[in-house]
Amino acid sequence: MAAVQRSNYLPYLQQLLDTQGDTEGVAIESVCGICQENKLDISKSAREFTSSIEPPEEHLQLHRNFVDYLKHDIERTVVLACGHVFGDRCIRGLLAQGSDLVCPSCGFRMAYQGCGHAIAPALIQVEGNNPIRDTFPLTIPEGARDPQNCMECRWRHIRSHIRYALADECISCRQRTLAHVPLDAAGHRAHRDQHMSIGLRQSLDDILALVWPEFVTRETNSSLSKASAESERHQIHVSLLNAMVRSEMEDTIWYRTKAGRSTHLTKEQLRRHTRGMASIEQTLLGWLMDSTREQRRMW
Repeated sequence: MAAVQRSNYLPYLQQLLDTQGDTEGVAIESVCGICQENKLDISKSAREFTSSIEPPEEHLQLHRNFVDYLKHDIERTVVLACGHVFGDRCIRGLLAQGSDLVCPSCGFRMAYQGCGHAIAPALIQVEGNNPIRDTFPLTIPEGARDPQNCMECRWRHIRSHIRYALADECISCRQRTLAHVPLDAAGHRAHRDQHMSIGLRQSLDDILALVWPEFVTRETNSSLSKASAESERHQIHVSLLNAMVRSEMEDTIWYRTKAGRSTHLTKEQLRRHTRGMASIEQTLLGWLMDSTREQRRMW
């Protein structure tokens, strides 16, 4: 007979999540720590029930699952960044109150330390006894990295870096011009290209980190190959993004390249530069938002 582990702390439970189909293994039995009544669907007895539910038509899937769960006092399991698991319905009830979500078990405030915006709980997708440990992000006690800011605030930070890298002139060259320090044309162009290349590449790396965060998992067999594939895809997309931005810059961006002169860009050149910058930002932001819709939630 299987031993029973009762806990709502994921670091104690996570290695057991994929073994609930093993009759000799350790069985998880967990109830929601908020209502103290509803059984979480990561529990062995609940997963045995959910795996026996006859699959309905696809368009009725969510409604049917909700009704079956409600009828048997089962809740889908969500995990907070602090590692505690609760019932989805009970957590949504707390969120509906409008205040910041605080973990009922440990008091952890579900907000990013940098910007203060809310951290969304992560749903643990349970499908019968199928492996699930790689379907939701690591919690902080398991070694997850705290990004400090939400995705929107990180995008604003990245956008400011892009604007700095693609400015019509770099700050150091502008300061030299204002100080009437002669600039060598070849040196100026080389410095400008290096400034733009390094700054742009870093910004694109940051964007990819938002779209595909580093795949840190609980070291299951499937996760190792997935982490390798994610890393390769990351490098490919950074290169594609870099080529796309460079191509658009050639058509729409004007730079001050005549070193040592006091002449300024014409109004038309400035307008084209502004339009080009806006076009690049919108392209990157659109690509970012389209891609993140396909990704799992992250802390």
